[in-house]
Amino acid sequence: MFNAPSVNNQMAPTIFSDIKNSKASPVDQMISKEFIDGMFKAGSLISVIENKKLNTAALFALLLENKSYQEFFAEITSSDNFRDALLSMLFLNPSLVKSKVTKTLTRKNNAKSINRARKKSL
Repeated sequence: MFNAPSVNNQMAPTIFSDIKNSKASPVDQMISKEFIDGMFKAGSLISVIENKKLNTAALFALLLENKSYQEFFAEITSSDNFRDALLSMLFLNPSLVKSKVTKTLTRKNNAKSINRARKKSL
């Protein structure tokens, strides 16, 4: 299953208390809580589908690699599109930016884009 912080764990109250203590409007706080809840639900479902334990970096990697997961993730997190959902996920989990998995996938995707551009120009 997706390793979401449990209620007894300090991470879950910290995330929500940060939102609660912020200067964001109540509507923004509610949207943030719904996004976090949707991210946990998506992670749990993808974990069951893949039959793997997933951490945040592994979930991020699967989302980048699988188009159907991208559409599902954007829908369940109530994001306008997948790009916005990913940016929100990166904002909530800044450690993903420095993750080896993220860097490797970014390089891989950039190489694919460059190769496609070269083929189109020929």
